[in-house]
Parts: sequence; structure tokens; C-alpha cells
Amino acid sequence: MKLRSLWLLTLAVVPAFAAACSGNGASDGKADAGGDAIPLKEAKLNIEHNATDNDTGFQGAIDSEGWKHLDVRGPDGAVLRLEGRGKLGELGLTELFFESVEPANADVPLEELLKTLPEGDYTIAGETMEVGESAGATSGSALLTHDIPAGPELLSPAAGAVVPTTGVVASWGPVTKTITDEDVNIIAYQLIIERDEDPPEHMIGKIGLSMYLPASVTSIAIPDGFLEAGTPYLWEVLAIEESGNQTLSSGEFETQ
Repeated sequence: MKLRSLWLLTLAVVPAFAAACSGNGASDGKADAGGDAIPLKEAKLNIEHNATDNDTGFQGAIDSEGWKHLDVRGPDGAVLRLEGRGKLGELGLTELFFESVEPANADVPLEELLKTLPEGDYTIAGETMEVGESAGATSGSALLTHDIPAGPELLSPAAGAVVPTTGVVASWGPVTKTITDEDVNIIAYQLIIERDEDPPEHMIGKIGLSMYLPASVTSIAIPDGFLEAGTPYLWEVLAIEESGNQTLSSGEFETQ
């Protein structure tokens, strides 16, 4: 299982797993006098591993003042093209989140999956666009590593527990190693709790909460007033290492 409430777009790519992204820095939306490309405001490329379901995939995210098309290249060449068409292309796009399909490790061994996007620098470049006006080129870069943290051990609520609607504390064990038992630098944890039900038909995401916490925090009180009586919930904790790769562990509980 996997929980997400704020994703803007999911891009499921067939077995080639062609996905990537890049960039950093901020921009005022105009190219400088030297004609250099406008840096993307934000871009990420990482690996997400599910320690509970034992599957793995790639994720990327972009933010900018506006773009019409973007081409992504990695150590093995081109891997992805993103392009707005028609009136949407002329309006311009800004934020984008995507992820590849996530095959079970039993079906596609992790060593084989990682060959899809090798470690190294990925570049992204294309044309800016904001309401039909282009300011020239935009570009950026991102580093992808294959350092994948181990999954956090979920401590409370225990799997299948029935808990009160108030005074509940979510806790998990600290992560100090990768899935290959090497030292890892965890920079944050993400806690996600959502109702175990389908979202409203036209709503992106579910009723739930999501919070990013410092690496020193491994427990936090669930705000009173959030949990509803007699309701099943899914929850997960993601351990995020310094290059952005993350591993989640998930569980379930219900309220009295």
C-alpha cells in the first residue's frame, strides 16, 4: 500500500521506466543579460522503495515559473520528454510530479531496475512559457544516487490496533543503514496518515495528514480532533536520505 495526498500528477511509464528530472535554484522568471538559461526553481529525481510491499520505482518533481517543453538526459542519454500541447502548451506548465511504475522486487530484481537510471548527473532543458510569452531557455540538473535507506520499523500504533481518537502517538525506530547494510545519513522522516477509503470522485488525494519531521524525531502525537471514531486508517513513515531517496514502511489501525 502507498499513501499520497498532494501529488499533482502520476506518470506511469511502461517497463522501460523512462523517468527523470533535475534542477535547482530560484529565478525571477527572466533570463539574465548574458542570455543564460533560467534555472528551474526546483527539481528532484529519486528512488522510492517500499519495504512493506517490496517494490521500487523512480520519482521526479519540477517547479518553475513556466515551461512549454522539457527534455531530460542522463548518463545513458535521453530518458524523458515533457511537453505541453495546443492552448495548454501556450499557457505554460509549472509544477509537475511523476513516478515510474513500481514492479515487485520478486518480478524485477532491484539490481536490474537500477540499471534503468544509472547513478550520476541528470540534466533538464527546454523552453520557458508563461501565457504565450517565452523568456528563452530553462535548465537545471540533479544528482541521482542508488543509496536506498532501510525501512523504518513501525512501533505504534501496532498493526491492526484499535486506538482512541485522542492521545494517540505515532512512533517508529530510527534508520541508520541502507538496504544493503551500509551507513546512511537520514535527513528527515515523513509521516502520512489517511482514511482507508476511496477519495471523493473529483478530489486529488484523501482525507489525511502529512508532515515532514527532523531526523531526530521518531515519535509525534497525532493531533486531537484529526482521528474520527470507528474509522480505519492507513499510515506510513518514509525515511529520507541526503540525496532524496526514500523508503517507506506502512501499517493500518482503526479507532474505537
